[in-house]
Amino acid sequence: MKHKSSMFRASLSGQIRQTKLPKWKPLLPVFEAVMNAFQSIQERPGEGSIIINVVEAISLRLDGTADRIQRFVIYDNGVGFTDENMDSFNTAYSEYKFMRGGKGVGRFLWLKAFASVEIDSVFHAGDDGLLRRRFTFDTAYDPDNVKDEPAEGAPVGTAITLEGFQEPFKSEVPLDLELIALRMCEHFILLLMQPNCPKIELRSGKERVSVNAVFESGFRKSATRSTFTIRDHDFEVHGFRLKVPRSFRHRLIYCADERAVLSENLDDHIPNLSGRLIDEAGESFVYLAVVTGGFLNAHVNQERTAFDIDDDTDAEASQESLFVPDMKRAEIRKECIDFVRSDLSGVLADINTTKLERIRSYVASDAPHYRVLLKRADEFIDRIPPSGTKNDLEIALHRELHQREVELKKEGNRIIVEAAKLDDYEAYRDRLANFLENNNELGVAALAQYVAHRKIILELFEKALGSTGGTGKYPLERILHQIIFPMRSSTDDTLYSQQNLWLLDERLNSFGVIHSDRQLRSIDDLESDSQMRPDLIAFDQEYLLGDGPQPLTSLTVVEFKRPMRDDYDREENPLTQVFEIIDKVRSGTQLDANRRPIAVASPDIPTTCYVVCDLTPKLKKILKDRDATVMPDGQGFYGYSRNYKAYYEVLDYGKVLRDAQRRNVALFDKLKLI
Repeated sequence: MKHKSSMFRASLSGQIRQTKLPKWKPLLPVFEAVMNAFQSIQERPGEGSIIINVVEAISLRLDGTADRIQRFVIYDNGVGFTDENMDSFNTAYSEYKFMRGGKGVGRFLWLKAFASVEIDSVFHAGDDGLLRRRFTFDTAYDPDNVKDEPAEGAPVGTAITLEGFQEPFKSEVPLDLELIALRMCEHFILLLMQPNCPKIELRSGKERVSVNAVFESGFRKSATRSTFTIRDHDFEVHGFRLKVPRSFRHRLIYCADERAVLSENLDDHIPNLSGRLIDEAGESFVYLAVVTGGFLNAHVNQERTAFDIDDDTDAEASQESLFVPDMKRAEIRKECIDFVRSDLSGVLADINTTKLERIRSYVASDAPHYRVLLKRADEFIDRIPPSGTKNDLEIALHRELHQREVELKKEGNRIIVEAAKLDDYEAYRDRLANFLENNNELGVAALAQYVAHRKIILELFEKALGSTGGTGKYPLERILHQIIFPMRSSTDDTLYSQQNLWLLDERLNSFGVIHSDRQLRSIDDLESDSQMRPDLIAFDQEYLLGDGPQPLTSLTVVEFKRPMRDDYDREENPLTQVFEIIDKVRSGTQLDANRRPIAVASPDIPTTCYVVCDLTPKLKKILKDRDATVMPDGQGFYGYSRNYKAYYEVLDYGKVLRDAQRRNVALFDKLKLI
């Protein structure tokens, strides 16, 4: 019998180069051979059988264990390479199997991953009886060299040997028959559901794995089904609860021509599916959703590795075009996700209940500023991951709070814009009242977060005051200084959230300009040539019209001293130091519009000095000699210097801490932080 030759001699190598095979789909050539076997069995009555023999290459290691898979041999008892099948094989992009989803390119995939393919087939040839066709399919393949020979008594069927598994595909395939069986079940899930599905068995040495049995136990028993329609296109989605221990990712699989094409991780769309689930019987499982439809069949590429549908990431494809289908994958995905949520509603509800308990506990103990979110938890609970650290929970809740803030700002803008267009005052008033209520909740949440921050700062400040490891050595003042206001910085480069001036005095937050640990001569507004470096200097300016000098209207100087320091004398002490700084600031001059010098700071402007230190015996004596007044609690001194026209306070570190704690204790109590 003579079969017709075709075009392979001229273009086979070129076709193989142009054929796409992703690295992450290394078994696709094997699956194509199995699909050919399945279709061959469909053409012959009787019970079908497919055997896939996995032949491993033995490494040179001393233990003699398998290294990598060398070849696959696929046996089937189908009709074999008849003249019709042979002509289709020799025709690129053959339409012989078009009605069954055939693209005519499967054999090109073989040579993308394997060095060569050996084909041995026995078939009925009419009056000629049984014939055998044996040939090698590689880049040198010539259909005219394929010869037939008699095969009387031989069983009808085909053996296809995919020989010489090549990288990078070989390293991607596991050496475990169970895993390969799972991949086959996923790929052929729709075929395995058919009542006339042939028996499919994987073999490796003495090991045997029935793909049908794996499917029956792990897939079919839990199968659910639903349909949906998008723009007159019908789709079918199946759900499977896989209890096999080796599966660990929940996925959505898009199929075409009864084969898996694309896979997406469901936890990217349903955070509750980040780990194995537990059913009503207490058994763990992984969920698999499979969607099919004529639209997917019509838009799969020739290698069945992708669809020519907008994948929601290609900006160019998202533009309106005559060449892009009128449907996006996101539309199909949404319907499938809705099905998954419904199919797993009971399981997801249990997860959310447990999750809500974790959130309530976290908010109560660590993050009271998120309490405002709890009564609307049902709106976002699905988006919170079911497991993870406190940090993961913090990030998720912060994201939800921020989203509410953004939405409320948009709503506020809409109310203002639309207010002039409203004729119904009652409707406007109701809408505004609802907005103000929600906005106030967010204000309370922000305040709670700020108060919680204050408690942490007070704890850090208290720890910083202690001696190092009980050695009697105390930290340098710069550690405490850094907590109150970052050193070598100013209000120009320090966020409000980065400074804690409230530890000393809430009024310090009202100053327009604050500099920390900077030489006076480096502060432009003071016009001083002094190298003195106050720990903190704060002032306001009277901004006048024009570009002339801007005199100071208030001045505050803060000086920190190392805890437990007691080496002061009448000339060298912190009060003398701050008065000297005031003198240097007041000596600074600028030129007015007439080029005449004027003082930067008038001697009469309100001036306040704070000295923060430990009230050691020597310092107390110096303060008493200056006629300073002891504060009622005995932990500080205050007074007014007529010579420098400045009010001053000398505060013990312990007093600063205790006073700040007392000022905030009511807020801590309201938020259950104590």
